[in-house]
Order: sequence, then structure tokens, then C-alpha cells
Amino acid sequence: MKSALLSSRRKTSAVAATVGAVIAITATAGSGVSYAQEGAPGGIPETAISADGRFFTPGPSTIVKRNASQGVEAMESISPSPADSFAIRRVKNKKYLGQSCGTKVIQQISGRGKTTLVLTVEKKVEATVKKEIAIEVGAISAGMGFDVTKSYAVSNQTRYEVPRGKFGTVQAYPLYDQYIGDVYEGASGTWPTGKKVFAYKPVGVCFNQWLG
Repeated sequence: MKSALLSSRRKTSAVAATVGAVIAITATAGSGVSYAQEGAPGGIPETAISADGRFFTPGPSTIVKRNASQGVEAMESISPSPADSFAIRRVKNKKYLGQSCGTKVIQQISGRGKTTLVLTVEKKVEATVKKEIAIEVGAISAGMGFDVTKSYAVSNQTRYEVPRGKFGTVQAYPLYDQYIGDVYEGASGTWPTGKKVFAYKPVGVCFNQWLG
């Protein structure tokens, strides 16, 4: 009787040990896969993200690649759209503020090393506008020199070497040229309102990469 009881206990312990091993393996795999979802999006420090959560400043783990030339792209000549209630407002004194990365992931790849992650991006991304006062988009486009209602193609590629035993992730975000302009009122745009308009034109890709 004692022998049968001892045998039963041994079987129970063996089953528990096996179940424990499976749980441990599952937890390890889960932590590797969910790493990209912990904290700030894409492993981006929260201090680098704008107050509205739509943009971030590139850090040491981010590779910034423009579509073509490294300079600021030439602006188009655009006329304001037909008049509406805000047509008497115009954008003047446009200035280039530099580059920003959007926080919306447009493509992603991940894998366990040793391996090389290759991410090729070819997407269309909408231009973005932030404004401190009501003004029609045609006036913003005319003042900024590009159509703020359009989507623009972004394309580039990156390679990321993942060492053996590590889990690597590469995420692609849109790269924008950022502009600011002053809003004026009046038929000839004579009176300053003291308000600003910001426009963001997609011009490339920000690749954020890290090891888990």
C-alpha cells in the first residue's frame, strides 16, 4: 500500500514539474514577444514624445533616412482654395523647424538571433497639421508651400544585426519636415492674430531598433 502511495506521489510531482517547465517556457517567450509593447511605443523614451503623443525626437537607437536628398525639399506654389468663413486668414512667415518622427508605426519586423533583420518600407503617409486658430486648409497649403491634405510616399530600407540569443525588433515610423507659420487676418493679410500653424510633410522613414 505504501509502495503504491509513494509511486502516486512521484507521478504527481513529475507532472507538476513538467507543467512548471511549460509555464516557464511560455512566460519567457511571451516576455520576448511583448517587449515592444511595454512602456512607450517602440521602446521610445517618454521624455522624447511630444505632449500630444503624435511625434518624438529621434534618439541614439533611431536611424533617420530621407527619401532622396538630405536637404529640405523644394516647396510648391499653391493657391488657396475657394473662400469660406476663414478665408480672410492667411499663413505668413513660414519657417523650417527641422525633422520630427511620428509615433504611428507604419511597418515592423522582429526575430531572434543570430539573424539579420531587413525592413523595407514603401508607404504613403498623410501630411499633418496642428493649428492654434480656425483657418481653412487651402490657406495653410498656400502659406506652407505644399498641399497639407495630400499623402506623400515614404520609402527606404534598414538592416539590423541581432546577436545570437537576443531578440531584436525594428519599427518604422514616418519622418516629417516640420514648418511653422504665423496666422494673419484681413483681406490682404494685414493684422497678425498672434496664433501659429504647424505643418508636417512626410519625407522619409525613422527606424527605431533595439534588443530585448
